[in-house]
Amino acid sequence: MYHHLRGTVTQVRPARVVIEAGGVGYDIVVPLSVSRRIPEAGQPVVLLTHLVVKDDAFQLVGFLADEERELFRRLIGVSGIGPTTALQILSAATPKEFLIAVERQDAAFFKRIKGIGEKTAKRLILELKGAKMILSDGGGDATAPASIAVDAQQALSALGVPPAEAAARVEKALAGDPGLALEDLIKAALR
Repeated sequence: MYHHLRGTVTQVRPARVVIEAGGVGYDIVVPLSVSRRIPEAGQPVVLLTHLVVKDDAFQLVGFLADEERELFRRLIGVSGIGPTTALQILSAATPKEFLIAVERQDAAFFKRIKGIGEKTAKRLILELKGAKMILSDGGGDATAPASIAVDAQQALSALGVPPAEAAARVEKALAGDPGLALEDLIKAALR
């Protein structure tokens, strides 16, 4: 319903910001990671939004990047994950860190986040493994092959492969098939 909100920051608190747009002050819930990066009061801002409809209220949730909003939407689509837990996840990890943990099937990573136990961690991994998501490479557009290679190298490094070896493995896998998706690239590089 609402795509974004452009206005002036009037208040920044942990997990909440107030943006004035068109003479109206919008109280917007945000992940802690967003409230730490939001401009200070008096500065202009554009927040991407998602409207959460509850039985007793409507709540705008704001994000600074499309991949944050995309991950939020994917998370609330997982059985047992509501908006509050999705915000906890986005407060604890970047979308890239989240996807690496999913690909590594790292349940311990998720169990460190408030509100997530063993069953929920396994459900997240199961339902989001292999999910294609928009990840910004700094320019704000969809992931390009070069950034997929970087993501694959980071995933391999997180698995204990030395950085130089990770780069060589990814390069070799891409030479064999340059159109590999991230998950397939990581698997090919691990062979």
